[in-house]
Amino acid sequence: MTASTTSKPELSLADVDRFLRDHYAAVTHITLLKGGAWSTAFGFNSGGEPLVVRFGQHGEDYAKDRMAANWSLPLLPTPPVFEVGEAFDGAFAVSQRLHGDKLDGLPAQRLTIAVDALMQSLVVLRTVELPGRGYGIWLAPDGTAPHRSWRDFLVAVPHRDDVRLRGWRERLAAVPDAQRVFDRGQLLLEQLAHHCADERGVIHSDLLYGNVLVSQDNRISAIFDWGNSLAGDSLYDVAWLMFWAPWHPGIDVDRVRRSAWTHFGGAEFDERLTCYQLHIALAGMQYQAFAGLSDDLDATARRTTLLLHR
Repeated sequence: MTASTTSKPELSLADVDRFLRDHYAAVTHITLLKGGAWSTAFGFNSGGEPLVVRFGQHGEDYAKDRMAANWSLPLLPTPPVFEVGEAFDGAFAVSQRLHGDKLDGLPAQRLTIAVDALMQSLVVLRTVELPGRGYGIWLAPDGTAPHRSWRDFLVAVPHRDDVRLRGWRERLAAVPDAQRVFDRGQLLLEQLAHHCADERGVIHSDLLYGNVLVSQDNRISAIFDWGNSLAGDSLYDVAWLMFWAPWHPGIDVDRVRRSAWTHFGGAEFDERLTCYQLHIALAGMQYQAFAGLSDDLDATARRTTLLLHR
C-alpha cells in the first residue's frame, strides 16, 4: 500500500479482500471504482447487497456523508452510510451502492435534461436546516463552521492553509501568469464580497467529478461525497455549475442562470454569482497548483480571466 500526492491510498484487491472478509459476511464481486481525489473506492456485495467501501485519510469527510444521508428525499437521493471507522492508517466508510451514469460523463443532450433535474435537487437541499453556527466548511455531527460570516469565508480563500493543500502557494508562484490572474481575481472577489449576505444553507460544493449519478430516465439517482460541503449561500452551487460549464458543453449556462433566478434570485443576484465563480476559480487554481495539474491550471486561469473582463 502506498499514498499518492493527495493522500489517496493505493490498495490492492488482496488488501481490500482481507479487510472486507474480516468485517462482512459472504463478500463477493470486489471491484475497483473510480474514486475522487481523496478516496480509493471499491464496490462489493455482502449477502447479495451492493455496497461501496471507501478508504482515505480524512474520516471527517465520511462523517459528513453519514450526516447527509439523513437528508435523503426522492429529489435529493443521498446513499445510506452504514459504517465509518479506521483502516490502513486512515479511515473507511461503507455505504449503499446506488447506480446511474455520472453527470459529467453524459452526452450533451442528456446532460441538459439532467442539469434541470439537479436544479430541482438544489431547491430541495435549500430546505435542509444545518445545525450549529458559522460559515464555510462545516464539520459533522454538530454542523459548526469556522468563519463568523459568509463574507469572511469568501475573502479568506487566498489565506487557506489546509493540510490537504500544503505547498500550493509556492507551486502557484512558480507559474507567474497564473499567479497574476489569481491576484487579480482576489482583488475583484474582495470588492464583490460585500454584496453577499449571511444566508446559511447547505452547499454541496463539488457537484461534478462523478459525485452525481443520473438514471436512464435522466432523474438524479445519487448525490454523494459531501466532504467539501459548505454552510453559506445556496446560490454557490449554481455558480459551480456555471463556472465549470466550458468543460461540459451540455451545461447551458443561460438556462441554468434562468432557473437559478426563479428559485434562488434575490438582491444583488449577478454580483453574488460573479463573486462565487471567482471564489470557485481561486480554490480550483490552488488545488491544481498543489496537485501539479498544469494544463488544468492554465485552463482555469483563462476561464477566470473572462470573469475579470465582465
